Amino acid sequence: RAYTPLSERLDGAQHRRETPALFAVCPMSGLKSSEDRRRERELEEARKAGTIPAERDADGNEINPHIPQFMAQAPWYLNAEGPGLKHQKNLKQKGQVASATDFKPRGQKAGPAATYFRKGACTNCGAMTHSTKDCVERPRKKGARYSGKDIKPDEVTVDMAYDYAGKRDHWAQFDPAAHMDKIRAHEAEAEVRRKAAQQKKLGELAARERKRERRGKGKEGGEGDSATDTDTDGSVGPSDDEKVDEAEQVIIGQDVKAPAGKAKASVRNLRIREDTAKYLLNLDVNSAYYDPKTRSMRDNPLRGSALADASTFAGDNFQRATGDAVQMAQLQLYEFEAYEKGQSMQMNADPTTVEMMNKIYREKKEKLKDTRSNKILEKYGGQQHLAAPPKELLFAQTEDYVEYDRSGGLRAGKEKAVAKSRYEEDVLEQNHLAVWGSHFDTTTFRWGYADDHSTLRNSYSTGAAGRRAREMAAAALSAPAAAAGSGDAAGGAAAGGLSAAGSSLL
Repeated sequence: RAYTPLSERLDGAQHRRETPALFAVCPMSGLKSSEDRRRERELEEARKAGTIPAERDADGNEINPHIPQFMAQAPWYLNAEGPGLKHQKNLKQKGQVASATDFKPRGQKAGPAATYFRKGACTNCGAMTHSTKDCVERPRKKGARYSGKDIKPDEVTVDMAYDYAGKRDHWAQFDPAAHMDKIRAHEAEAEVRRKAAQQKKLGELAARERKRERRGKGKEGGEGDSATDTDTDGSVGPSDDEKVDEAEQVIIGQDVKAPAGKAKASVRNLRIREDTAKYLLNLDVNSAYYDPKTRSMRDNPLRGSALADASTFAGDNFQRATGDAVQMAQLQLYEFEAYEKGQSMQMNADPTTVEMMNKIYREKKEKLKDTRSNKILEKYGGQQHLAAPPKELLFAQTEDYVEYDRSGGLRAGKEKAVAKSRYEEDVLEQNHLAVWGSHFDTTTFRWGYADDHSTLRNSYSTGAAGRRAREMAAAALSAPAAAAGSGDAAGGAAAGGLSAAGSSLL
């Protein structure tokens, strides 16, 4: 038969009175009536609007009314008593994480070694704390699993959960005190090398002294024999042993532990804040170049201006060439040359040693130079030719400042010296009143003397009479040539007349 709903068979009010459980909330299914859902919706809107306080969870914390329901409502299997966000938290207990600086014991033994092989132990050494592939013992030909002998004790193992840096720390468990042993070993080795080098150098010096003594005795025995002195280069100057090598210098305070390499000099080109900056002295774009990286201006920014004399800054190059800058540059050059020849000297660390060494080196060099030159002069002579003439005669140049105007007149300074010849000047010879080269004969194109017009060098002066005689001789030589020229002209005219008469007869 047809199914009839229960609401139609029973009266509605009677049904609600008799069966109220059908319309109540079922705890298992979570069903709610429309009235309850409406009431909850109105309550939720009031909480969002802020008219009533927010709902609280089991811990008493307020629940944000704008959180979605699927997030605030806990799953049924958690048996939550009310809404909240406690079910969203990770309630797992985090263990203690070891950092990279935590100490983990390594190599410690947990106890005495076992007397027999245990199942699961390392087949190579017999320890239970590691596997065969992680064993650090020497691989045996017959492992402990098969021999049962020499079983190693177990190591102390500590389970430590390292963080990201602790797992990847390359210097973990490193003892810095072990590095001091290496330093001491290197220092001992360097000390041994230094002593060996000193012994070797002392032996070479002793051998050189003995050799010099033997040569000196041989020279004393042969001083009376002068016939053997020959004009050869080998017999002039000091011997090879007497020569002082520039690299053989006494090292005062040398330290073998000093780092190899040249000394780095850091120069700070700074100024006092009250002084005007060098790049502001002349704002012309064509003035001296200023390097902002090194703060250097090598040229004078006020060169050629009226303020050049009043300015206190004349360029970095001017400062490098004044005072002790030149001597300091020479010391640095000496230090670099000594380093290239195997010497270790630091001018910044020990300037006194470098200066004393440079002084000793210069004295020895000058002494050796004087000894060589003196021996050569004693043998060959020629001391008078070593006196060099002044630089004004050699180069015709001086360092005297002279300023001229546009017309060539002298404005400042003294007049420029006239360049002189290397020959003797203004020397009159053979009774002449003028020097050779004071006259030039245009007919013969030869130089001569101006007093008698003689073109023969070193001829005796004949004075004005000789000059007149030479003029008359030159005129006599030119007169026949002129007469010959006039005769040739007359003959040509006669020939021309004959030819004209002949033509008229024809």
